[in-house]
Amino acid sequence: MKKIAGLLVFAGIIAAAGCIKKKDFDFKNLTIDNWQPDWALPLIYSDLTLKNIVQTGTTISENSEGTYSLHYSGDLFSARASDYIRIQDQSYATSGITLSIPQNLPSFSGSFSDSTSGNFSFADDNGSQLAHVNVKSGSITLNVTSTFRHNVNAVLTFPTVKNNGMPLQVTVAIGYPATSNATTISLAGYSFDLTNGGTAKNYLPYKVRFTLSGTGQSISGTDNLSASISIKDIQYSFIDGFLGSYDIPIPADTIYVGVFDNTLSANIYIRNPMIHLSFHNSIGLGVAAKFDQLFGRTNKGTNVNMLLPDIAVPGAIVPGETATKTHTIDSNNSSVQNMFNPAPNEVIYAGRVRINPGGTGTTTSFVTDSSRVSLVAEAELPAWFRIINFALQDTVKLTLPEDSSLVRTAQFKMLMDNALPLYGAVQVYFADENYNFVDSLVPTTNDIIGEAPVDANGKVTGRKQAVTTFEMTHDEYNAMAPKVRYAVLRGRLKTSGAGDVKIQSSNNLIVKLAFRFTLNVSSTDIKN
Repeated sequence: MKKIAGLLVFAGIIAAAGCIKKKDFDFKNLTIDNWQPDWALPLIYSDLTLKNIVQTGTTISENSEGTYSLHYSGDLFSARASDYIRIQDQSYATSGITLSIPQNLPSFSGSFSDSTSGNFSFADDNGSQLAHVNVKSGSITLNVTSTFRHNVNAVLTFPTVKNNGMPLQVTVAIGYPATSNATTISLAGYSFDLTNGGTAKNYLPYKVRFTLSGTGQSISGTDNLSASISIKDIQYSFIDGFLGSYDIPIPADTIYVGVFDNTLSANIYIRNPMIHLSFHNSIGLGVAAKFDQLFGRTNKGTNVNMLLPDIAVPGAIVPGETATKTHTIDSNNSSVQNMFNPAPNEVIYAGRVRINPGGTGTTTSFVTDSSRVSLVAEAELPAWFRIINFALQDTVKLTLPEDSSLVRTAQFKMLMDNALPLYGAVQVYFADENYNFVDSLVPTTNDIIGEAPVDANGKVTGRKQAVTTFEMTHDEYNAMAPKVRYAVLRGRLKTSGAGDVKIQSSNNLIVKLAFRFTLNVSSTDIKN
C-alpha cells in the first residue's frame, strides 16, 4: 500500500499545481495489470503579437493595411529664452558737471539750483538694439561725487523710464564735508522706452538737477559734481527691438531606442525609417537648430553618423503664440538609412539652437519671460524588417511537482502556431528562485520554428505549426524539479533570404507548453 499512498500524494501534488478537476482524470482506460496512467498538466499558453514584445511605452500605429509602425518619442530639450537673452548690466558716467554760469565767490551761504541733460546708450555685446524693456526685477544705483564745499542734493531723472506714468527719479544728498554718496532703488515695475520717440534704439535720455546749499565756503569756477549710474540684474517680462544672435546649447544626451523590450540582442534592418523633429518656438523671432553631434550606436558598439542641415524655425507672431515647425527626415536622406540599418540601441546627440541666426536686422522682434524654444523628437519605424538576428525572452513563474518514486518519465510537449514571418530556434530554461538556470528543455539549437508563408510584398498569407516533444528520465527530472521556480522562454528569430517582411496586427505566435507524467504502477501495488 505504500506505493498506492505515494500515488495518491503525487496525484494531489499535480492537481494542486495544475488546478486539475475530477473530469481531468479518465479512469475508463486504466487497467489493473501493468497500470500506466498519464497525468497531463498545461504549463504555458502565450499568444504573442508585436505589441507583446515591444518596449514598454512604445506607441504603435496601424495603417489601412494593418501594418504596424513603432513610434518612440521624447523631449530632447526645452529652454527658456530669458535665460539666454539677457539684459546685461549697464554702467554709465557723466563728465564733471559745473555750474552753467561759472562762479568764483570767496563765500557762499545762499541756495542755487542748476541742471544738465544728455543721453546714454544701452550696451549689448550680442548686438541687440532694444526698443522697450518691461522690468520684473533689478536695481539702479546712483553715485554722486562733489568737489563743491557745500551741501548738494542731486536728482537723476530718466523721462522715458516710467512706472504708472511717473518718470524714474533717483535722489542723492551729500552733506559737506562729505564728498560723495550713493542711493540704490528697485526698478521692478518700470518700463524703458529706448526709441527716442520712434527714431532710435538703445537711446536712454537723462537729466541731472542739483541744488547747492551754501556753507559759507568759497565757490570756484572749476568746482563740479559727477554721477556714475549702474543698472544691474535686470529680469524682464517683455523686451522688443532688433535683437542680436544668441546660442542656446542642446546638451549632449543619449536616447535608448531598443526596438523590443525583451530583446537580448538584435540585428535588424528597417525599411523606410523616419525621424520627426518638432520645434516649438514662442520667441518672437526665428531660430535655427544645428546638431554638432548625431549618431547611432548598435548593440555591437558600432557608431554610425547622421548628417543634418541646419533646421530653420519661424518665430511667434505675437506674445503668447507658439510657432511650430516639424522637420521630417526619411529614406531620401541616406544618412538616416545608414543610422537605422542595422537599427541602433542608442542615439547620441548634442548641438545648439541659434536665436536670430541672421544677426541684428531691421524687423522688430520680441521676447517675454515665458518665451521658450523646445524640441520633441519622434522616431517612426515601420514594422517592415529584414531581421538578421533577433533574440527575445519571456519569464514565467513555474513550480513543478517534486519527485515521486512512481515517476517513470516526464514528457514536455511544445506547440508553436506561427503567423509571424520569422523562423528560428526556441529554448526553455528552468530556473531557480534566483533565476539561475538549473536545466534546459531543448537538446539542440537547430531551428524548430518555421516561418509563416509570405507573398511577394512580405505580407503573411497563412500559418505554420510545429509540435515538438521532449522527454526527461526519472533521474533528470528528480534532479531538477525541486529547484524550479521559473521558466525562461528564449527565442532567436530571423527572416529567410534578403527580402523584407511586414508585421501586421493579424500576425501572432501562439506557444503552448504542457508536460505529462508516465507512472508505472503494477497490480500487486494495488492488491497489497
